[in-house]
Amino acid sequence: MAKHFEKRALATRRSLARPARAVYNSFKYCRRICHGLSNELKNRRGHHVRDEGAPGGGRDIGGVELGVFDALAAGGLTASATARKIKCSARGCEILMNALAAVGLLNKKADAFSLTPLAKKHLTSGSPETMARMISHSTNTRRTWIDLQDAVKTGRPVPKTPERMKKSRERQQDDFILAMRDMSRGPAVDLAAALDLSRVESVLDVGGGPGSFLFAMIRRKPSIRGVIFDLPQTISIADRVITQEGFSGSVGTMSGDYNVDDFGDGLFDLVLMSSIIHINSPAQNRKLIKKGFRALRPGGSLVIRDFMLDDTKTAPADSALFSVNMLVNTEGGASYSKSEIRGWMVSAGFERVRYFELPQRADICVGFRPAAKKSANPKKKR
Repeated sequence: MAKHFEKRALATRRSLARPARAVYNSFKYCRRICHGLSNELKNRRGHHVRDEGAPGGGRDIGGVELGVFDALAAGGLTASATARKIKCSARGCEILMNALAAVGLLNKKADAFSLTPLAKKHLTSGSPETMARMISHSTNTRRTWIDLQDAVKTGRPVPKTPERMKKSRERQQDDFILAMRDMSRGPAVDLAAALDLSRVESVLDVGGGPGSFLFAMIRRKPSIRGVIFDLPQTISIADRVITQEGFSGSVGTMSGDYNVDDFGDGLFDLVLMSSIIHINSPAQNRKLIKKGFRALRPGGSLVIRDFMLDDTKTAPADSALFSVNMLVNTEGGASYSKSEIRGWMVSAGFERVRYFELPQRADICVGFRPAAKKSANPKKKR
């Protein structure tokens, strides 16, 4: 009899664990980029929501803590209606809800969102099987692990002094640029292989960071000469990498802000914008692409490589989730749809705009500046 009850108890625990695992597996990917969302979603009106580290009192899991799931408990709503209900920005709500739909926690039909059975059962606060508070607690706990290495060294929590925060930001920038170098080696080879470089001799890599994509093009066609354009702190890292990789004779650098500074007129055969338009607002991207157009010689091409969405903006899931990351970290950035990007390029004057899928996540969009028109030969006088 005792063994019978032990087996029943074990079966019960396993049956309860299944939905927990299902929620966790669906949510863990989204949580990595939703962490810290609550503060950023609030309308920015000169104030900042304090983070006291208490459950529900600061930056924690977006969909649960902001009340998105509870707002939809009674029925479907548009993103703008949900934003009004939970007192958040329309932009932030739409990006988050598209991402939640992408990972299967919301349904989306036209512009209306509704709960999936999984979310209704485990992520609404009124459900008897809710896991909402567990998710919030887990997120709050993760926040304290950011400075784990220093806590291990000292045996004490790490104080957040202004000096330490400044050094941390500088170290994070250095780590970020070099991490992008390591992560982009494979994608850079894929991109260089996908492009027709037969008529390319000069390349401008806008926001090129460590130069991985430019290096891959030169390895494929050694006659190419290129320029990396990026912020001064990034250029100081790029200069070091150029020397280490042996490209000092073929790659130069230019410091500037690509949203402020010009790239010159008619200087390049190819302008590359890899993983930068998602940082910008639509208005900034329209201006940026026009500057890229001016920097090209007639017949030259603009290549945009980025996370791209379909017209529903809920797929691919990686791109929809990455859009949430941009919400947290930028003033106006997002993942954009292919039709949006095509519209910006056509408006800037590009023709023959085409898309290519790459093996590793991001896609590319290529457009050409019209070639110079040949002047008609004057008729010979008889």
